[in-house]
Amino acid sequence: MGTGSTLPVTLHEYKVRASLLIKDLDSSDTARATRAAERMRALPFFAALSLGDVLARRDTVRHKHGLAVVAREAGHATWTDLKQALEDGARRLDTRAFFRKVQAVFLNRWFSTYEDAARSLEAQGGFLFPFRAQCFVCEADFLQALGVDPRDADWERMGRDWVRPRDRAAKERLEAKLVALGYGGHHVR
Repeated sequence: MGTGSTLPVTLHEYKVRASLLIKDLDSSDTARATRAAERMRALPFFAALSLGDVLARRDTVRHKHGLAVVAREAGHATWTDLKQALEDGARRLDTRAFFRKVQAVFLNRWFSTYEDAARSLEAQGGFLFPFRAQCFVCEADFLQALGVDPRDADWERMGRDWVRPRDRAAKERLEAKLVALGYGGHHVR
């Protein structure tokens, strides 16, 4: 069930989807109710039931069942797993935030492939980051403008490469610092 957007889906959006599923199941429109009943069969409790049986039991379906269905549709075993994944994602670095906060102009080196960016990093130095489907290499001044210490020893430990760090623990420590500075992903609601 796509939204037509590449933006991450928020917890609130998943809750809305669950509510809409329950409304569809209760709909007097037979086609809508049948599609919703088919989706409900993603849950073990409803899986063995016929569509008619699911529809006959729709008065027993609760919001928690809708939440479980949308979680499964999003690739998670349970609602709790989906919620945890979204919360973890909110604590991840989002390099798009770099460009919302920096007011100065910097000439970052942009690349359509990681391999090209890695070659540039090796030849010219800097700090390599992903940005959507691309990569960019920035200089220390760019990080300083973000309020980030480019002299932090963890940069060297990880090879200044966010995509393929030599030391994952160093990257995790830096990521925690960057997220604390406000460069984290979407917020969970």
